[in-house]
Amino acid sequence: MRNTLLLTLLLTNILLAQTQTLTGTLTEHKGQEITLIGFNYYKAIDVDKTVADSLGNFSLNYPKNYKGMGILKTQDNSNLVIVLKKSKTQITGTHLKEVASLEFINSKENNQFVTYAKTYTQGKQAYSAWRYLKPKYTNQQTLKTEKKVLQTIDKELERLEQVATNAIKLIPENSYLHWFLPMQTLVKDMPETIHKYTENLPKNIQQFRSIAFNHPNFKTSGLFKELIEGHYFLLENMGQNLDSVYTQMNTSTDYLIKSLKKNDSLLNTVSETLFKYFEKRSLYPAAAHLATQMLSQDQCVLSTSLANTMQKYKDLKVGAIAPDIQLDASTTLSSIKKPVLLVFGASGCTHCKKEALELLGYYDTWKARKNIEVVYISLDTDKTLYAKAYGNTPWQTYCDYKGWETQAAKDYYINATPTYFLLDKDMKILVHPRSLGQVDAWVHYKL
Repeated sequence: MRNTLLLTLLLTNILLAQTQTLTGTLTEHKGQEITLIGFNYYKAIDVDKTVADSLGNFSLNYPKNYKGMGILKTQDNSNLVIVLKKSKTQITGTHLKEVASLEFINSKENNQFVTYAKTYTQGKQAYSAWRYLKPKYTNQQTLKTEKKVLQTIDKELERLEQVATNAIKLIPENSYLHWFLPMQTLVKDMPETIHKYTENLPKNIQQFRSIAFNHPNFKTSGLFKELIEGHYFLLENMGQNLDSVYTQMNTSTDYLIKSLKKNDSLLNTVSETLFKYFEKRSLYPAAAHLATQMLSQDQCVLSTSLANTMQKYKDLKVGAIAPDIQLDASTTLSSIKKPVLLVFGASGCTHCKKEALELLGYYDTWKARKNIEVVYISLDTDKTLYAKAYGNTPWQTYCDYKGWETQAAKDYYINATPTYFLLDKDMKILVHPRSLGQVDAWVHYKL
């Protein structure tokens, strides 16, 4: 019995030695579940959770080797971004939303983070106010003579533009926060650049193209998705013609690939996620460029799934002629001579079943308005299951019972179902829809 107790204590001490601890007292969160969330590039991960006692006391553990940002989340959906670095960090206060009540003990970086957040917010508010005044003193006849006031406005604007940079300089260069804050500031600044301060576009673009995306600090920053997608959204809304926009996007994509080329796993993840973003935003030329560049990387090992997706975009890019399909002994896809929604699915695919019901709701309208034909290629191998699933569908359905080995699936690089292609009457690829809702939008507004 004594040996068992000693062994239990030993194992407990070993586990504690491998973790760091965040403790706290949040009086207005007493009895609530409190969760500590960490990051792994694109993923947010629940690291630990507990329930605060009747006084609001709690204790949470996180891995000893974890250094980066985290989120403290309470049961009432309050959130606080914190720095997770030093063991035995303590937070006290009333409620996470009552920021003024919060105090960090044994965590200089968290206190610096709070101070910077206040400085940044106050600086932005002041900058906005001075920016509002400048055109008044520049354009209004009664104020144009106040040259000294205008000089004061310009001088103050110049000072306020450096507030964030100067605040970061006060933080030790070797700290995680010194690296993190410029990245977070760029994420916050980009939406304002789009809507209010378009003159900052060149600066924000250059900042993105100066970032070392292979830096290990990104893993636990929680910024990866926002930073990358925020940059492409900035380019999409930069107010230039589409050719210029795609040129800028392609330049940034080339930079991103180059920055990550020594990390195959991360480059695969970033490329796949960026691909989905481009598809969601209908940025097909950007997706095609990403595919071409990734397939040309001699030293990068692509996953099979990603390689197929990239090859699909290279060979089946929007505007290309789709491969013909021998549907049965007497019918080919090219012989239909109508706009076609080409669907790849299977009876055992849950999403296929759900979207087939959705397709029924669209089919008659599409056919009546635009004379669209739906051609459904089933990747089934069982004749009974195929007949049961598709025997009564109003659209054309075909199956050779070869499953994923069917030639059409190979020609169209199918690696998931359902997959859609919208073609015009001449077999030209119009769009790679990610949903039937996207198809419907094309049918109504672009076809």
